[in-house]
Amino acid sequence: MSEVEEKKEAEKVEGNVVPIGMKVGSQRTVIAKGDEVIVVETCIKEKENPITGEKDYVVGNEAAELYGDEAVYMLRGGLPGNEEEAELLKIFLTKIAKAYEIPENSYVTYGIPSTETEEGVNLFKKVISQVPIGWAGKEVWNDSFLAALALPEGLGMLEKTFIVVNLGSSTTDVVAVRKGEIVFSMVTGEVSGDLVDRWIKNEIMNLTRGAVNVDLSTAREYKEKYANLKEWKRVEEKVQLFEKGQFSFRLDEAVNKPVERYLDALVDFITLEFLPSLAEFNFKAYKVLLESEFILTGGMAEIPGLKEKFAAKLSEALGFGVKVRSPENPLTASARGALLISQLRVRRG
Repeated sequence: MSEVEEKKEAEKVEGNVVPIGMKVGSQRTVIAKGDEVIVVETCIKEKENPITGEKDYVVGNEAAELYGDEAVYMLRGGLPGNEEEAELLKIFLTKIAKAYEIPENSYVTYGIPSTETEEGVNLFKKVISQVPIGWAGKEVWNDSFLAALALPEGLGMLEKTFIVVNLGSSTTDVVAVRKGEIVFSMVTGEVSGDLVDRWIKNEIMNLTRGAVNVDLSTAREYKEKYANLKEWKRVEEKVQLFEKGQFSFRLDEAVNKPVERYLDALVDFITLEFLPSLAEFNFKAYKVLLESEFILTGGMAEIPGLKEKFAAKLSEALGFGVKVRSPENPLTASARGALLISQLRVRRG
């Protein structure tokens, strides 16, 4: 039996049901399937056949690469906000399932962000009921909670008490968990990866006195490539503008200063909003959770040195040492945690 065949066999548990974990994010969708982890852009582009006039859709990485800013990211709010976005999400998931060979006879656990309204959750559940996967079963969990399961303890995290800080593209989600139960959660769009992209764009304009105006996609690429709070290296970028000449600017400053600003805003949100609200909601849980560990996850947690600086700033703000850790590959943690639940369900039949 070849290695590929062995992997396929390993994915199959009783009754040939394949367990799947999936985090559908506003920027990227992550699929965990056996030992394989797939990351695709959560976007779609409608196109028309120039000969027949028939409409079709390009999705995921192909849509992002071919169409750039013309591609539609239908989950900018984290969940579908209306029927139109829900329909685009259904098309996206159906095409992604086919492209990455997710079988109909699968058990799928989905991770979604916290939300203050039920409309988005209901629309999401409606969508996944129409996508031709997960016939053996499907369920939806908070993606921040799922990320904690990707730590070495795995399902053993269900016996622990902790606070998850999920640094997403469009929102930051903070979730207090007590022995497998979500006690309290808060979500904000005022601290997000998207905001950092805008700040980087503005910082570049300031450094070049308005001469260089990059798009948000380029700003995000700069962030993902050069953001580093652990080892701040000097990086210069040169841009040739034919009418205005050549401009150079410190790319490390343009990227890392906004990330530092983001970190300050994150600590303020936790100390001035989340923790006081948790104390007001359940003071006993607040006292226990304050002494527990913080788990940092999400795409922004991939930035080198961010976890350590977050721990230092949060410890200083609270007046005592705070323990902070992250799962390996924070971007994909939620999907990998979701996979553990699907595997458990399939094993138990």
